[in-house]
Amino acid sequence: MTNEQLNQVVEAIIAGKYSWACVLVLRFSGYNPLHYIPYRTYNRLIKENSQAGKHPVGKTPVSQSQVVSKV
Repeated sequence: MTNEQLNQVVEAIIAGKYSWACVLVLRFSGYNPLHYIPYRTYNRLIKENSQAGKHPVGKTPVSQSQVVSKV
């Protein structure tokens, strides 16, 4: 995990966004969060934490086709 990624996790924890911090840790560690949390929860977290369509460094949205092929 890079310093920037660690900073994103720490910022999420400080902001009280513990679920989002868990998603970030999984993603940055190379795991697919969808293997551990329900799709609807993951999708909600992505929507809540997107910044006007921009995602944090190292974070890209997952399209429906990617979800189907990975699950």
